[in-house]
Formats: sequence, C-alpha cells, structure tokens
Amino acid sequence: MRRVNRRKKPVDFLLPFLILVSIGIIGVMAFQVWQNWDKQGKADAYFYVIDGKAKILPYAQTEWNNAYSGTKLLLGDALKTFPTGTAVIEFFNGTKVRLNHDTAVVLADLSKTSDLETIAINLDNGVAWIKGAKSAGVRDAHYEVRTADLLIKADGTVFEVESKDTQIVRVLDGDVSVEILVRTNGQERVVDTVSVGVGQEITIDDAALKAFVENQRPSVLRAISDDFKDTDWYKWNTTEDRSPTNFSLYSGSTKIDIATLDDSQPIISISGSGEVKTEVDTINNTVAGDESDAKVEESGVLKTPVITEPKETTVKENSFVLKGTVAEGTVKVVVNSNIGDYELGKFQKGDTDWSYNISVAIGNLLSGENVYKVYAVDKDGNRSTPAKITITYNKDAVTIEDKLTNPVVLTFNGSTSSVVDTDTVTVEGSIKGAEKVVVNGYTLSQFEAGATTWKYVARESVGNLKSGENEYEVYGIDPDGNKSAVTKFTITYNKPAAAPAAESTPAPGGSVNYGF
Repeated sequence: MRRVNRRKKPVDFLLPFLILVSIGIIGVMAFQVWQNWDKQGKADAYFYVIDGKAKILPYAQTEWNNAYSGTKLLLGDALKTFPTGTAVIEFFNGTKVRLNHDTAVVLADLSKTSDLETIAINLDNGVAWIKGAKSAGVRDAHYEVRTADLLIKADGTVFEVESKDTQIVRVLDGDVSVEILVRTNGQERVVDTVSVGVGQEITIDDAALKAFVENQRPSVLRAISDDFKDTDWYKWNTTEDRSPTNFSLYSGSTKIDIATLDDSQPIISISGSGEVKTEVDTINNTVAGDESDAKVEESGVLKTPVITEPKETTVKENSFVLKGTVAEGTVKVVVNSNIGDYELGKFQKGDTDWSYNISVAIGNLLSGENVYKVYAVDKDGNRSTPAKITITYNKDAVTIEDKLTNPVVLTFNGSTSSVVDTDTVTVEGSIKGAEKVVVNGYTLSQFEAGATTWKYVARESVGNLKSGENEYEVYGIDPDGNKSAVTKFTITYNKPAAAPAAESTPAPGGSVNYGF
C-alpha cells in the first residue's frame, strides 16, 4: 500500500511560532505584575490617628470610613482629619507625614527600587508636615506634594505645606523646589520655579497667581515668621522630629478617637514633649475642682493654677492669650484643649507666671464653646487638679444685604469654552446674596458667605470629571435657607491618549475636596 505524505500547509509552520510568542508575552506580563506587586509590597505606609477623628476613603470606593490607627494604606487612598483631629502617616523608609486639623490628602505615589524611593501626596486642603528619610542602601529618596497651584519637590528634607485660601511652603531643613502652576486657555503650565532654602517660606495667594499669569515676578519668598515658630503645631512637630513617638504601640484594634470616649476611659494624647501619655479625663464640661477633675491627680502636691486672663469668657477676636499663675514647686505647666495636651515650652522651673497662645490658625480656638484646662506638674510628674475656663468664640456674623441671585458660570480654566483636554478643570462663577453655594450636592467649603464669586474644581482622579460630557448643577442658599434656581452646565473632557507607561506610575489618586 502506497503511503502518501501530506503536504504541510503554511499554518502548520506558523502555529508553533505563535505559541512561543504567546508564551513569551504571558511571561513578560506576569513578570511586570510581580514586579509591581513586589514594589508595592516593599513600600508600605501606615496611618495613625493621634487626636480627634479621621476618615479614610479607599481607592475606587465612594464612601468614607472611620480611620483606625495601624491601617495600612494603598495607592490612591484618601484621608481626612476632622476640625479637631491630627494624624500621622509613617512610611517604609522612616518618612513621616503629619496632618493637622481639617486636612485632606491622597496617597498619589509610593514606590521603591534599589536606586530610588518615591513618596507623593496630593494635599487638597489643610496643613501637612513632611520629614523625609531614606532606606539604607538606596541612592535617592524623592518627595512630592501637590496643591491646587503648586508642585513641591524635595529630596530628604523637612518642610511644611499649607493649602487654604493662601498656599504656603515652609522649609525647616534642606532645600525645596516649588513649581508655580497656572492655567490659561485650558492648559496648565509652570510659570516659575522657586528654590526655597532652610528658614524660608513662600506664600502664594490670588494676587500673586494673577501676577504670575501676567508674566510678572511678585515677591513671594521671605523668612519664616517668629509667630509660626511660636505655634503649638510647630513645637510639636519639631519635638517629634527630634524624638519620634512610636505610634505603632497603638495600632491594630486600638482606636485613638477622643470624640467617642466615655467619661472614665483613657485619652491617648500627645504632649508638647512628643510623649504619648494616657490620662483619665472627662469629655463632659465640668466645674474646676469638682470630684471628677480631682480624680485626675490624687497626690494633692500642687495647688490648682490660677487663670488671670482673659477677663471676658466671650470673645470675637480670632486669637488671644490665656495667662495665669502657679505655685512654687511647679516645674511644668500643661494646657489641655481640643487639640490635646500641650506643655508650655517657655515656662521654666521656678517661674510663677505662664501664658498660652490661642488662635483659630493654631486650631485650638473653634466657633462656639472652647474648654481649656490648666495643670501644674511637679518634679515627679504629679499633676494638680486643673484650673478650667470655657471661652465662647462668637465669630462676627456676615451681614448679607443682597437679594439671592441665580449662580452664573463664567469660565473653565480661565476660558469661556467648556471643552477641555486637561484632567483638572477650575470652574469660576458669580452669585449674590448667598450664604452657601452647592455644586452636585457638594457645599463649597471655601466659599465665604456674602461673596460674589465662587470656584469649583473637577478632577478626573477624584471622579467628578470623566472622559466625555459631564453634567453639573449649581445653586445658592441664602441665610434664611431659601434656594436659588438651579444653573446647569457641562464640561466636555477630551481625554488625551494614554502616554507610554513609566517605570514608576503614580496611583490614580487626587483631591478629596470636590470644590472650594
């Protein structure tokens, strides 16, 4: 029987080649996945609530959760502290980022290779103190903080960033480069780069930004003020930089959350010396010298301090000084307020007079009632019963005389066109007679009652700006709670084609405050 050899078709030769190519592609993809996972695994970050309350918004989720000390953070996670909260993020290489009251950040980049460590956060609002560090054997460590109009870049240094009505960068150690960003015709560009040295600060407000847009070079660099160095925030951070507290002692199931404590539960707080201490205190308002306060310290060694100023317990000023006297034998004076315990740095052994600065800027003065307790401490660390005063801060109410008008949308990134190709769009508009302005259900936190202009920021990273057409609704509310008519507007985002992936890609993070 004759055997017939079948002629091989071209596909018979091509198939093995395609299989080998497919195996190679799968192998490369698997290696990249492993490499990225390995990089993230080495670059850990943990979050600790020091005082008050804080919340976390995990990346790609829509609901904020209570933040607990010891929580491990991932790229894109958003964090915010409450008006009385403080917190710390500790990174794999020893870098610390401390968050002051009413601060919101997003973890935008976190990576580590044998040559470079990168940590980047977006500071939407509030105040952050950064103390950079570097792992052993790593060549460089790079840190970035992004605000609405600034990109701060540093390598292994200590600096503070404020992002409120005014944006400020203060450098305590090393050098920091600050890129000033403006938007014209829908495009973001760097108009200037300022090098800020140790002991200097740069201040950027609306007037300075306008000058930069007009190609001017306003004077924005100056020495750090003595007033800032006299704040509790500065003193606590510099103390922590010298002698860091091991916050991991309170990780896991321990929630450092003063707002939810019962009367008899211990409060974990941070003193002016940076020491974490547990004291039995009470959250309820009590009278100085009553039984509950007496339980704080039963030694009775020292007399209760005397508060001599202010004479009035209702104030309108946004800052004042609490003053008083203590008995002989006092080696320390500690003041407890909404921001926790603070040891008076200027008080020396043998002094009988003491003073404590209180202001809205520091965070220890809030609208309404504020309770302050003053303790005398002896050489053995024993506390006296506290002197207590309640100060009511009546912030001057804004009189709005204009009749409420419907909001008007004026510009998008400075242009009248609502078609953009940038992933961040600043919408500006006008209104009269409004106490509040609301955009898509979000009350603009930086709109001042009675103002005639409003501003809202849409960002792709936050989720309030997506590729294609985006619809928004804005309305105003007057002091009596009346609402204006709703003004609708759209933003058409023509998203550019994705750029080739870099070796270290920042996480899809972004601002957590949806407007201003």
